[in-house]
Amino acid sequence: MLGQRLCFDEGAAVNDQVAAFVEQLVGMADLSTGQAYWLRLAADEITTNILQHGYRGGAGRVDLYGSVEADRVWLRIEDEAPEFDPRCHDPGPHLATAPAERPEGGHGLLLALTKLNDFDYDYTDGRNRNTLIMWRPSPLRRSAETENSHDVRDACAHRRRVR
Repeated sequence: MLGQRLCFDEGAAVNDQVAAFVEQLVGMADLSTGQAYWLRLAADEITTNILQHGYRGGAGRVDLYGSVEADRVWLRIEDEAPEFDPRCHDPGPHLATAPAERPEGGHGLLLALTKLNDFDYDYTDGRNRNTLIMWRPSPLRRSAETENSHDVRDACAHRRRVR
């Protein structure tokens, strides 16, 4: 399991530090480019919201833990900000407003949480625990995809020879 404690000063940017941690996990997990992108985006959105809204732009601590298992990659983001379950965030009123009249923001959680394979939230011992999960490609599926792409290349080569 990987672990990293990040302590942020007031107004700190988190993107690079969170991205580096997610890239470590992704490098061990054999995720697709798309999966890696969505996991990073979700981690960045959750962490940014913790700092901006949970800690109200002030200093705060965020702990990142992650692991690669046979069928999944998980990333847990923990903080000591006031309790907030991202699953309860209702983007409806924001989305119901005409785009030109909407305040900036408000889409990050919706976008991030819908692109993960699974998400879990827990509040225990004064800590928010957000767990982001992406399923790993199975060796059987990777093998089939490789065989299928090979068949497609062969079929294309065969068509060129026939013409």
